[in-house]
Amino acid sequence: MESLIVPLAFIFILGSAVVLHEFGHFIVAKLFRIRVETFSVGFGPRLFGKKWGHTDYRVSLIPLGGYVKLGGDDSNAPLEGVSSQDIPPEEMFNLRPRWQRVLVALAGPIMNILTALAIPFAGAMMYGVPATPSPVVYYIQRDGAAYKAGLQQGDRIVSFNGTEHPSWESISGDALLSPDRPLPIVVNRNGSEIPLTITPTARTENGETAGFLDFIPDYGGLPVVVADVMPGSPAAAASRHSSPSSRRRCSAPARPACRSMCRSAASRPIRSARAASARSPGR
Repeated sequence: MESLIVPLAFIFILGSAVVLHEFGHFIVAKLFRIRVETFSVGFGPRLFGKKWGHTDYRVSLIPLGGYVKLGGDDSNAPLEGVSSQDIPPEEMFNLRPRWQRVLVALAGPIMNILTALAIPFAGAMMYGVPATPSPVVYYIQRDGAAYKAGLQQGDRIVSFNGTEHPSWESISGDALLSPDRPLPIVVNRNGSEIPLTITPTARTENGETAGFLDFIPDYGGLPVVVADVMPGSPAAAASRHSSPSSRRRCSAPARPACRSMCRSAASRPIRSARAASARSPGR
């Protein structure tokens, strides 16, 4: 079964791209009232379909794309067949002004470009895009590397390990590669630049040792909610003692930045925004 995944995926992607390409030709030809004799998904002999008006919408035997047969266009006659002889001159592709023929020809690749742009846009609208936090200290784990270095909530990192105005990605990347190594850091605190030294905490997981700064950057107030609860975990034990309504609220993605906050929180109680609002007057 696994050996069929790659060829089937190839057929699906190629076929979809070609069908969308041909749909671009089709829709512009229809807008110009050019006769469209055939819109075929696939090549070769016709398997089934339906004729609607003057157009035969069909599915053909070979699923490697498709084609659009325009009245008066016999450039692909060996593949698509010759045009009908009873097409009025005003509906024939080859008798249309050159600018219309150019637009019909360009519509295919333009449709592919629009599709390529629409796919990531739709994904971003459905699932969001990764948030890039600013290099501002939001939460510090007690007794962690940032706490020992003297960082405070609200500090903006203006230099890290010799890099001026670093991004959070470069800061975390340098820290990961420098466990137990002192790194120079400069923070802006209330308008003053303060030089400090931070030593990333070394942690070993799966045989790999990496450095962690033990603070959470400012993600801009993104909500932190629970997507799933592992059976047998402390969260599962807590949910057994909560109300049904509070268990139902655990349905959205959680932020990985919560891990160190949860470690340092230990057994302290956690109150949800929904639970708090449910207890407020007038609700």
